[in-house]
Amino acid sequence: MPRTGTTRRRALIMTGAGLLAAGCSSEEPVKSAPKPAPAAADPETVLRKRSAAASRALLGQYDAVLARHPVTARLLRPMREAVAAHVQALSPVRTPAARVPAAPADRASAVKALIAAERRTAGAHTASLDAAPAELARLLASVAAAGEVHAYLLTEGNR
Repeated sequence: MPRTGTTRRRALIMTGAGLLAAGCSSEEPVKSAPKPAPAAADPETVLRKRSAAASRALLGQYDAVLARHPVTARLLRPMREAVAAHVQALSPVRTPAARVPAAPADRASAVKALIAAERRTAGAHTASLDAAPAELARLLASVAAAGEVHAYLLTEGNR
């Protein structure tokens, strides 16, 4: 005698299809997933931007002194190139150039201003070491040491 009625297999298939259909059709409006909050700026990127800006300002001072006092080129050109390399190494992305300050009319005063700027920039890089991750801290320490050496060489070259 043939079997009539619902088999267990058919009952399970129908139940699954019913649940699937119920899940697909809802009367509630579909809510979109909440948009993620904007990510906070990466601390390393912020630190790199700040350090690059300090070095970029120093580079602008070198350019101003070189433009106003071409006779200082032999002394300043190698240090200017090193500072340009520091800017390149510290910059997370390409950023606009810093405002170039006017160089003092007196050559000695212009070089003294560069010495002060080198020390100020080296100090800023040194102060940033605590907040920097290991790789960036090594770079900042190296750039700060180079800045102190530049200040020393400028002092000796200005005598």
